[in-house]
Amino acid sequence: MLVIFVGSISIVAFAFMPIFLRDAFDSLRGWIDPYDDSVILFSIIKYLLIFGGLALFNAAFDLFCTLAILKYQNKIMIDKIVEVKKKLDVVPASFLERFTTGDLSRRISAMTGEMINNLLNTVYTIARVTIFFITTSIMMFMINWILALVVIMSLPLCVIAARIISKRTQKYFNNFAKSVIETSSHIDQKFNLQEFYTLHGISDDGEKFKEINKDHTRAMIGEHTAMSFNTVYIAFIQNFMMLAVTFLFAIMFVNGSITEFGILPAFIMFSNRFLANAVVVTTATNLLQAITSRAPRVFEILDCPDNVTEKEHIDIQKVNSTIAFKNVSLVHKNGTKHLDNVSFEIMQGQSVAFVGGAGSGKTYLVDLLAKLAIPSKGNITVDGLSLEEITSKSYYKCVGISLERPFIFRGTVAENLLYGIRRELPENVMAVTEKLGSHEFIDALDHGYETQLSGSSTVMGTGKKQAICIARLVLQNTDVAIFHSALSAADAVTEKSVYEKIMKHKKSQTTIFVTHRLPSVEKCDIIFYMERGKIVERGTHKELLAKKKKYYDAYMGD
Repeated sequence: MLVIFVGSISIVAFAFMPIFLRDAFDSLRGWIDPYDDSVILFSIIKYLLIFGGLALFNAAFDLFCTLAILKYQNKIMIDKIVEVKKKLDVVPASFLERFTTGDLSRRISAMTGEMINNLLNTVYTIARVTIFFITTSIMMFMINWILALVVIMSLPLCVIAARIISKRTQKYFNNFAKSVIETSSHIDQKFNLQEFYTLHGISDDGEKFKEINKDHTRAMIGEHTAMSFNTVYIAFIQNFMMLAVTFLFAIMFVNGSITEFGILPAFIMFSNRFLANAVVVTTATNLLQAITSRAPRVFEILDCPDNVTEKEHIDIQKVNSTIAFKNVSLVHKNGTKHLDNVSFEIMQGQSVAFVGGAGSGKTYLVDLLAKLAIPSKGNITVDGLSLEEITSKSYYKCVGISLERPFIFRGTVAENLLYGIRRELPENVMAVTEKLGSHEFIDALDHGYETQLSGSSTVMGTGKKQAICIARLVLQNTDVAIFHSALSAADAVTEKSVYEKIMKHKKSQTTIFVTHRLPSVEKCDIIFYMERGKIVERGTHKELLAKKKKYYDAYMGD
């Protein structure tokens, strides 16, 4: 509203500019009459200075409005992207399965910004030009109502043409938005599988990429052509109206209806700016078409319910006692049984490990614990409350998770460590990193904790990025902390050392470890050994070794 108000002031300033230009031209006629040349020259200079001053005033206000919009746009964009990221933290896994990584990253990083940018500019442009049309029309009618009507007639012509053309070109904007996502997804998948291709000597399908790239190029040309075509008819109407105004003025000047020659340059300026601003119809059309093609893809994420199920209605403040699984099974829609009749209890403050080979069901157990999936059978309770009834938003304030694939965003090491934490003293951060053994490699970076990182950063390897994510989770100080293969990229000795330090860090915190390295979790209070979706053994490290069964064989094999 402030920007629109300031922009309106500059518009009012512009409305008076042609008046002084007209007076300056009319003063030129004084040289034809017997007046003092110095008086006439002073009059011309006076009007031109006023004209120039208003022009500078108008430009200064335009610059202020542009900078204000950019600043506000950046703030909204950051807030909205954070909102999307938080939404992705709580939506069910079944929702995320609809997208590829490239698709999601494109929607968050690019489309969200484009949508907000287009929306703000559309609102400001329409508001400002509406005021411009009103003030300029009033000033034109004060000079000559006949010429004013001719100029104003261009606006409905532009609106009608824009409406007809936009209906026929919207498909090109939609096609481009779709092709960008498909291209991004394909490239992301190709990079993810590149190591696999190289390892097995497989050549990826280059022909498929050529076809996707060809379609993408064709869609891009289509959108850009549609945008360009939207300006063609405006230019035609603008040129036609300029000709009409000049021709009509000449007739009226010859027959004596108009006697002031200064009206012509004033009206040429009025009509030129009026018709130039009529381009807002095209600009708004292009922006709205871009919004229409991008907004549904962003709001598909934002509008997804936070709740995994409709049963959610209980908010919790803390996890105080027990997490329990009772006869829990998880069956895929194709009939594959991932978990089979699993039952166990985890008391608050315990350190627990789920171990087993690939395909044993550990990951699916984490999905259920993290509320990213719903059990097909059985019940999961937290402090005696059904997990399905606890709201995801309140649950995620009490539970934290660190996964095998580290989440690193663009920012400094310190900012990555403090993600999700409103305030933390630097000495507390360093105390945690020193305790976990990550301070040494962070401090050795060129800029230490102020070193810039990104998801694809080569400043540090995957193991060190995982260490950053683990330190972040420890700093978040949640009631329950889940570490799912969180240090898989590090060596076994490092993983064992870090996990044992985490167990000692906060005795009241429940820590859950999921790993295939059994020695790393041998000091846990209880260890569950899984196989084919079932818990086949449970107990302390010593108890399980004494049984000399599956856990014993796996441990000795390590």
